[in-house]
Amino acid sequence: MPTKDARVESLWKKYLKTRAVELRNTLVENYASLVHVQAARLSKKLPAQVSYDEICSAAFDGLIEAVESYDPKRKAKFETFCQQRISGAVMDWLRTLDPQSRTIRTFEKRRLSIREMLDAELGRPPMHEEIATRMGITQDRYDQLSRISQLGREVHFSAMEPHADSRGRPTDRIWDVGDPHSADPSTHVARGLLTEYLTRGLSREERLVLVLYYYEDLTMAEIGLVLDLSESRVSQIHKDVLGRLRQRFKRSRSEGLVA
Repeated sequence: MPTKDARVESLWKKYLKTRAVELRNTLVENYASLVHVQAARLSKKLPAQVSYDEICSAAFDGLIEAVESYDPKRKAKFETFCQQRISGAVMDWLRTLDPQSRTIRTFEKRRLSIREMLDAELGRPPMHEEIATRMGITQDRYDQLSRISQLGREVHFSAMEPHADSRGRPTDRIWDVGDPHSADPSTHVARGLLTEYLTRGLSREERLVLVLYYYEDLTMAEIGLVLDLSESRVSQIHKDVLGRLRQRFKRSRSEGLVA
């Protein structure tokens, strides 16, 4: 039975000869671990507003480009060539981000956090003026950012109206058409919400340990290589975080029973 290296080499030969999309995708799947490793390293250097999943998405674009443009005649190892393309793709993606969009996202997160805080302090929903004051910005600036944020969430209800057939009978809504071959977007959203909830209050390093271990299935040793830590240190971080999470959920459950 051929070894993994032999199978990958055979796969490369077939792809370089045919350039078949199916073979390209198989190669991308084979090298997916390079994306997770490089994304984790870049995540440590980037602002907290840039999520690990966003970096992975851009990194996969770099991986696909690397597979398509790789020329083994140049003698460079694919892993080395690929890492450069992945980093370049992530940097290109970061340059395309609208700084104002990042400002709005930061504004929304702070507004939500402060609104919850004031709600608990005042025992009632806070006024916009109170939120703006606690955020340390003027009312005009608060209103401006709120309007821009609202534009991104507006939906034209005319697009949601059911259509009628030639006899005037309502038909299915035009957006209510599923693709049986596509991934359910709610799965991605649920994963993001769960990750955000579980890792709230953790450091960037602690978040990465959990994400890489539970979502990307990396071993403690592999995580150590990515984060430049010893395997025992990664194991200790993992143990400490789990202990704190257990205490948090135990406390939340007790508070819920009391309430």
